[in-house]
Amino acid sequence: MKKDTNSECKSKNHGSIKAGRWPLWTMNYKLWPARGFTLIEIMVALAIFAIVMTIAAGALLTIVNANRKSQSLQSVMNNLTFALENMVRNMRTGTGYHCGPSGNLETPQNCSDGDDFLALEAVGGSPGAASDQIVYRLNGSRVEKSENGGAGFLPITAPEIEVTNLTFYVEGVNSGDGEQPKIIMTIAGNAGATPKTRTNFSLQTTISQRILDI
Repeated sequence: MKKDTNSECKSKNHGSIKAGRWPLWTMNYKLWPARGFTLIEIMVALAIFAIVMTIAAGALLTIVNANRKSQSLQSVMNNLTFALENMVRNMRTGTGYHCGPSGNLETPQNCSDGDDFLALEAVGGSPGAASDQIVYRLNGSRVEKSENGGAGFLPITAPEIEVTNLTFYVEGVNSGDGEQPKIIMTIAGNAGATPKTRTNFSLQTTISQRILDI
């Protein structure tokens, strides 16, 4: 009688499984070598990176320079604003405007053509004395002030401010002329600590004497 081979194999395998021995199956894997970057690809990437960083650095430097210029200009303009406010306040509260260096400073004097020299009697001063006159003048590129009738001057604008023009136009200083004394002041120049931060300015203001005198 012929034995059933399949039954016998199944019995053997079943016996192996019961005994804790599992059959092993093998699979074939094909390994591919890892592919890296070529030298050309690396060089192109580095070139793009260098271009981007150059553009970013240039933009950053532009922002830093603009901020530095703004801060420097703000500081200088604060000094100019303070000087002009001081001049305007003394002119508005003062009397006896004398325009130009000629003549007696305590004597009022018009100048319709304009001059860079102005004297006035400060509030509370003695109208007949020249020694207490406040005097403003342009000396070189700086505005100077004297509080003793021109005996000594001190600059009131910073060295970073270069004043190229300072002109006073005075009208109506004579009593009984029907006009209120007034001053038209123009000032122009440039401000900045360095040539890169220099900015031009041009200002004009009109000051009327506070005390009525027509």
